[in-house]
Amino acid sequence: MIRILKRAAAAVLTAVMIITAAGCGDSKVEGNLSEVKYGDNGTYAIIKVKDFGEITAKLFPEAAPKSVERFIEFAERGYYDNRTIHRVINDYLIQGGSLNGDGSDGNIPESQYIPVETSDQTYNFYGALCFTSSKSGSYAQFYIVGNNKPQDIDAVIDKISGQLADESISARLLPEDKKKYEDYLAELKAIPAEVKEKYAKSGGLYELDGENTVFGQVIKGFDVLRSILSVEVVSGNKIDDRKETPSKPLDSIIIETVEIVKIEPQTTEETTTKKGSKTVKTTTADEIINAETLPTLASSDDTTGVPEESGSEGAEAENSAENAADSQMTADEAVESAAPETQEAADADTVPAETQIASATDPDEDEIVVIEE
Repeated sequence: MIRILKRAAAAVLTAVMIITAAGCGDSKVEGNLSEVKYGDNGTYAIIKVKDFGEITAKLFPEAAPKSVERFIEFAERGYYDNRTIHRVINDYLIQGGSLNGDGSDGNIPESQYIPVETSDQTYNFYGALCFTSSKSGSYAQFYIVGNNKPQDIDAVIDKISGQLADESISARLLPEDKKKYEDYLAELKAIPAEVKEKYAKSGGLYELDGENTVFGQVIKGFDVLRSILSVEVVSGNKIDDRKETPSKPLDSIIIETVEIVKIEPQTTEETTTKKGSKTVKTTTADEIINAETLPTLASSDDTTGVPEESGSEGAEAENSAENAADSQMTADEAVESAAPETQEAADADTVPAETQIASATDPDEDEIVVIEE
């Protein structure tokens, strides 16, 4: 069920003429690049996690219409009810909604997948709500970005540029390795300044931008997110076991429900009549909503503006070109956290473990393909 709340917004009826603001205003697509507030007109998802609490995210139907429609559809029919958050990597992400509870979704027909949707207004900032993707597109699994460490993208650019300019390093790189560094460097340089600034302030996983659909942003329940990120994990997720990165929660984490709440403007009408020399205005409302009916604003602890931790440059290219040159590794082995990961599998998902470009594949998994850190 979708809960619909209404907020006051006047539509004035004067004599027989209706004056309306329809069609006016800012037509800019809403996303998480700008500030996202709770209680604004819009659509929200309240993800209730058993024994942990609620995580509330604002959805972006203009930026990702097919993805928001899919998420609402699945939430409404109860698809997510009692499914698990099967993958947790601290300071990275939480992931859930798998049909089989292990990162796989069985034999889903190609027609059931929706394409990845990208926008210049949505990014993998801390708290971003996103669909996982495979070569077929996205189905139902989602993840929430859990890295709140500031990301200094310019520092990574400087480091890679310096390594490529150092003849003693670049001369020993295999040609395919060098090209991947150069391509990745070009991608980093193309990131807008305002996006870099927000990653430096809020944290996130900029390496995922463009690879998966960002269709929402958490605006309340960051304490719940942090609690989930800190649970004890063991091996058991194949895609992470390959890199010896435990990611399966020791105790099952259950999604009880996903509720969709829409906050719409409340229509009021002001009718103007005349009695002699006096003007009388009568206001009628479709519905009167008081402050207790509307969702409460996020507390100071539930904001994306200031990360909980600081000083860590999560995006540093640690095992760099110099290491690759020394060992004359192949392309898949050489480029570590400074280079993007390719996606070749039907449903591949990777983790931030001492970054390498990898081609981790699994035909039964619908996972995230990322550059690891």
